[in-house]
Amino acid sequence: MNVKQRVLIWTATAMVVLVTGVAAWRSMPDFPRLHLREPVLTLPDPNIVLNPRQGGRPLLLVVIENTPQARPQAGLADACLVYALPTEALITRFMAAFCQRAPKVIGPVRSVRRHMLDIASDVGGILVHAGQSEEARQVIAGNGLPVINQFTRPGPFWRDPARQMPHNLYTGFDRLLVELEQRPIRTPERKLPYSFSYDGSAEVTASSAPAAVVSLNYGALYDVRYVYDASKRRYLREQAGRPHLDADGRQIAAASVLVAFIRWRDVLVNGSPSSQIDLVGGGRLAIVTAGHVLEGRWTRSIGGPLEMTDGGGRSLVLPPGPVWIELFPVDRPFEVHADATR
Repeated sequence: MNVKQRVLIWTATAMVVLVTGVAAWRSMPDFPRLHLREPVLTLPDPNIVLNPRQGGRPLLLVVIENTPQARPQAGLADACLVYALPTEALITRFMAAFCQRAPKVIGPVRSVRRHMLDIASDVGGILVHAGQSEEARQVIAGNGLPVINQFTRPGPFWRDPARQMPHNLYTGFDRLLVELEQRPIRTPERKLPYSFSYDGSAEVTASSAPAAVVSLNYGALYDVRYVYDASKRRYLREQAGRPHLDADGRQIAAASVLVAFIRWRDVLVNGSPSSQIDLVGGGRLAIVTAGHVLEGRWTRSIGGPLEMTDGGGRSLVLPPGPVWIELFPVDRPFEVHADATR
């Protein structure tokens, strides 16, 4: 095959991907705007899960693996904030933060990508991981970012012999705090892309679109559904066609799910496979909370921070509870159903 033929094949492939992505984006339903009003529903107890910036403790974001070999994970059911995002081949990985509930076992802990460093920097967090992509290694070395890397600070990590490497590396919140007492890390004061309302002002109107089931098709083994349980005021997370359970058997649940539609791609960096998420600019945001889905938007400039607003351009205010932020490829199927039987 000559150079001209290769160029033609590459161009045709790129056009197919572009057209598919645009078609998927345009086929998404229009979400209604967020309207604030007096509360009509009972909010969860705000003493159970609070803002991860409260309590005076550092914001630790632990990178957790999500391959089938890593399941069930430990600690995810206790997280008050989780970023879910695709890595190579659309294999998802998590970045989890913890509030009052500080699990003694968190993991399996895995490696970091460049966009994870950007997210952690946006919120002034310390990223906890084990190794990194080549691009992330260069950024960490060049910028001196606040991380606890098992490769260089092994103290708070251990391996579970009952599982196969590399899917058996764990840490614990108490161990991480001890590590920081012994070797402190200073982080800038930043804020999260949302805030909580404890007086009911984040409630949604009856005219908002019902969202009993929200589906995100990352691909085989990583498809996600959030099913709303009105009695618990939580979206129960399912993965690969079954409930997403923590290691202790609890189903993972969120009070709010924020789906930020992003551009994702596999890349090679100095010959090493990696993945990239375009976090500069902005895009559509689906705000899923209290059994409804609402229109929003995310934006981020070079150097951050990531910001999220409702349909009226106001800062995002949510009912208190665990928040899952799904960074979801814009060209992948996304569905919202009003009927929980779907």
